[in-house]
Amino acid sequence: MLVTYGLQASPPGASAEPVLPMTLVLLDDEDSPAVIARVPHGEARREHRLRDLIFANPEILPVQELDPSIGQLIAVTRELNVPGVGFVDVLLIDDKGRLVIVECKLWRNPQARREVVGQILDYARELARFSYDDLQREVSSSTKRTGNVLYELARDAGSSMEESEFVDRISRDLRAGRFLLLIVGDGIAEGTRRIGEYLRAQPGLAFEFGLIELAEYRFFDVKAASERLIIHPRLLARTTVIERAVIRNEAPGTVIEEVREASAAAPARPASEFQQSWRSFAARLISAIRFDDPGQPPPRPGGLGWMRVPLPGPSPLVLWRASSSGTIGAQIHFTGADGLGVFEALAADREQIAREFADAGLPEPEWKPESDDAYISVTLASPLPWTEAVEDEQVEKLGALANRFVNSFRPRLLQMTGEGR
Repeated sequence: MLVTYGLQASPPGASAEPVLPMTLVLLDDEDSPAVIARVPHGEARREHRLRDLIFANPEILPVQELDPSIGQLIAVTRELNVPGVGFVDVLLIDDKGRLVIVECKLWRNPQARREVVGQILDYARELARFSYDDLQREVSSSTKRTGNVLYELARDAGSSMEESEFVDRISRDLRAGRFLLLIVGDGIAEGTRRIGEYLRAQPGLAFEFGLIELAEYRFFDVKAASERLIIHPRLLARTTVIERAVIRNEAPGTVIEEVREASAAAPARPASEFQQSWRSFAARLISAIRFDDPGQPPPRPGGLGWMRVPLPGPSPLVLWRASSSGTIGAQIHFTGADGLGVFEALAADREQIAREFADAGLPEPEWKPESDDAYISVTLASPLPWTEAVEDEQVEKLGALANRFVNSFRPRLLQMTGEGR
């Protein structure tokens, strides 16, 4: 049995950020407890060994904590050539075609503080210029394999996607610069403020960015007569250097969400049953939604009880469910003079849009103009209790609503905003 505990080390008058060394205690019924100290950050495995560890065991990266829609991670290649920029340490995909770029750094290296963020962003900018054929060419060169290597790796790992759907997904993500960027090290040595400054300078890319620490512990196993290794992966937690944080760039702006750990005197409260239920449901819904429109970006988690589906212009589609009223639904919210102008232009097609929804077996959207804003929405009854069978039905209905809203409104909004030109 393995027990973990942490000690806050902050000497009086120290100006450095809090340090939280972690120690493991190995309990054995036959022997005395063995205390295993962590290898100090900057003294752990070399960068190429860290890279090889991740490539061989991509599942050690806790990416679902960053984005629950990410599926099974699949190793593609090490040292992927990005012409004119450099070599990506590890390229991964998930079983739904999501691209994951991993850069490994030991934090004793001053370059980790100065250049690693800029380096991974350079990769993202250049990859956003790639076509699928460009990516396939570099992957084939790196892996020494021919054919559609990315799809074959995903298929062999159990992906249920058709090849054309898989290629379309990656092609859309390349065009949008939609990647998961991960910097993985043995200790995080960069403050979120400075990292945020780097990210704000990257307009036009829709990436997500994560910091992952792989804490390393070594001990000599007397029974096995060999040294043993324990790796403790932690996603943006309060490590030896920084507070836990999530930094997300959603084109064209940047959002930095910092989550501070509670002190020992005020431990963080566990997620409520309602929060856990919504997170589980949201992950299922995001995974299940399929759009007819090949150019439509996937849904993104929002807040508690809702998620957003990107649409052209400033107003996303919002999918939601409310236990207080026993309803689920979808809506587009228009604000400001420009938003109200778009709403009025769409209203000119109201009758045709109603027919499109009716042909899909869905209720006619409700159009609600108000003085300062306006809504287009559909609300469906879904009384409590929300059993597993009821949630299956909610996933199906919300998926159908999302697909219909996209089919009816996305082409019209593209025409109005000019984003499709």
